[in-house]
Amino acid sequence: MIKFRYFGHAMWGISTESCNIILDPFTDIGYPMPIDLKADIVISSHEHFDHNNFKLITPPFKKISQIGKYQVDDVKVKLIEASHGKLDGKNLGDTYICLVQIDGVSILHCGDLGEIPSDNVLKEIRDVDVLFVPVGGKYTIDAERAKELIELINPKVIFPMHYRVECSKVDIIDTIDPFLALYPNTEKINSNVFEISADALKNVERRILVLKHEA
Repeated sequence: MIKFRYFGHAMWGISTESCNIILDPFTDIGYPMPIDLKADIVISSHEHFDHNNFKLITPPFKKISQIGKYQVDDVKVKLIEASHGKLDGKNLGDTYICLVQIDGVSILHCGDLGEIPSDNVLKEIRDVDVLFVPVGGKYTIDAERAKELIELINPKVIFPMHYRVECSKVDIIDTIDPFLALYPNTEKINSNVFEISADALKNVERRILVLKHEA
């Protein structure tokens, strides 16, 4: 089984029997701060404070925060350069999108992706099994661009992220509502955890799942 755990914002956990991964750990931006977190691998998409709080996780762990390919036991990770986009005409810098391969499943975490990736990158990430995609706009792509990316790469399971919720201090981004309007068949899961077997995931045609953030 693969377990996906949503902490809020762009922070996720991916767990199997053999490995525990945490992506984009946040600082205090309003969400409940997790305690006693442990992981084998911790990945940050870029150096902004709401995505790179490695101190939140108890060492030891493998830290991944630079462009390149990595292998930790049977897990493969690749950080691919992408654009953070612009806010009010100001370039927000670079970010990485993160491609994880674990238990035969390919997972793409888009970090603070601000623009649709180039054709060369799209070729590399097309047909991933699982996609974590920002939808709130301003600092990232918005709902419309998220839909464009989904249709371009055709993932099996999609988890929207990085949208405004009541507790978040990042309040200039949009709520999830514009995204839900584009995908009215989205499933709302009454939990911050979703589990699925690798075999079952491979047979999914498409599921879009909204998880609650961790309370």
